[in-house]
Amino acid sequence: MQTAKQPLTAGEIAEILDGQVIGNRDREVTGAEVIERAGETELSFVGSAKNLNRIAGSGSRLIIAPTNVSESLSEFSDRTFVLTDEPEAAFLTVLALMMPPRPRQVIGISPQAVVADSSVIGRNTNVHPLAVIGEGVTIGRNCEIHAGAVIGDGCQIGEGVVIYPNTVLYHDVILEDRVIIHANCVIGADGFGYRVVDGRHQHLPHFGNVHICSDVEIGAGTTIDRAKVGETLIGRGTKIDDQVMIGHNCQIGEHNLIVSQVGFAGSVSTGNYVVCAGQAGVADHVHVHDHAIIGARAGVHRDLAGGQSYLGSPAAPVEETTRQLMTIRRLPAMRSSLKTLEKEVASLKARFSDDAKASSTDSDLNAA
Repeated sequence: MQTAKQPLTAGEIAEILDGQVIGNRDREVTGAEVIERAGETELSFVGSAKNLNRIAGSGSRLIIAPTNVSESLSEFSDRTFVLTDEPEAAFLTVLALMMPPRPRQVIGISPQAVVADSSVIGRNTNVHPLAVIGEGVTIGRNCEIHAGAVIGDGCQIGEGVVIYPNTVLYHDVILEDRVIIHANCVIGADGFGYRVVDGRHQHLPHFGNVHICSDVEIGAGTTIDRAKVGETLIGRGTKIDDQVMIGHNCQIGEHNLIVSQVGFAGSVSTGNYVVCAGQAGVADHVHVHDHAIIGARAGVHRDLAGGQSYLGSPAAPVEETTRQLMTIRRLPAMRSSLKTLEKEVASLKARFSDDAKASSTDSDLNAA
C-alpha cells in the first residue's frame, strides 16, 4: 500500500480530472494500489472494458474507469467510480498529488565527494558523498550526481542530468541535457573486440566515445560500450530499460523504446520510434528502419523494413512467423493423420496385391 500525504474524496478526484462520478461523491481514499490488491480505502483503476471482471475480486471501493464502460457498472453498486477517457494516466495524475515526490535538497558538493580541481560544476548541482569526479569534467546546472557515481576524465554533462548511485561513466562520455541514468549502469567501457595473434586473443583498442542525447533515460544495470572510432550514439528521447546491452559503434535513433535484456551487437543502427521488446537480439551491422517493432525474444540477422512488426528467430513479419508457428503446433495432429494415411495406403496396397494375385490365378485356370 502507498500511503497518501492527504486523503481525497471521489468528488475532489473528479474535479482534478474533469471526470464524472458514479456513486458516493464523499467516498474517501488514503492510499493507492493495483486493483487486485487494493483495500477499501485505496484508490485503483481499470484501464479497459476487458478488465472489468477484476472489480468483483477487489477490495477497492473507489475506482477510476473508462468513460465508455459506464453502462456496465450497474452490477457494482457498492463501488464508486470516477470516469475518464484515459484511466491509467488519470490514476497517475492523482497519485502525483496524493504522494508528491520528496523535495530536492540542495547540498552542493559534499565534502565526502572526490572532485578534481580541473572539473567545472554548474550552479545548483548536487554532488553526493562518495561520488568521484575526474579531471577536466564539465557538469551543467541543476544536476544530481548521486553517491558512489564515478565520472571519468573529460566527460561532458549537460543541464538537469541525474546520475543515480554507483553508475560509472568512463572517460570522455558526453551526456546532453536532462539525461537520466539509473543505478549501476556502465557507460563507455571498451567494446568486445579481439583478434587472434600468435594463438591468443588480443584486445582491440577503442578510441571513440559514447554520446547520449537529450531526454534519454537509461534503466538500472544497462551497459553501453564506447566506439572503436567515432561515437556510440543514443538518439534524443530514447528510453532504455534495465539490463540492456548496447555494443560499440551502435547508432540508436530518436525516441526508441528498448525493453529489458535486449542485446545489440556492434554497429547496429536504428531509425526513429523503433521498439525492441524483451530479450530481442540484433546482430552486428544490422539496420532497423523507422517505426519497426521487434517482438520479444526475436533474433534479428538482417536489415528490417520500417513500419512493420517482427517475431521469431530469424525475425520475420508477424503474419509469416505466426503461420509458421501455427503449422508447428499442428504437427502432432498432422503426424497422427499421416500415420493413419500410411495404414490406409498399406491396406489398399495389400488389397490390390490380393486382387492382382486372384486375377492371375483365375487367368491361369481359364487358360488350362
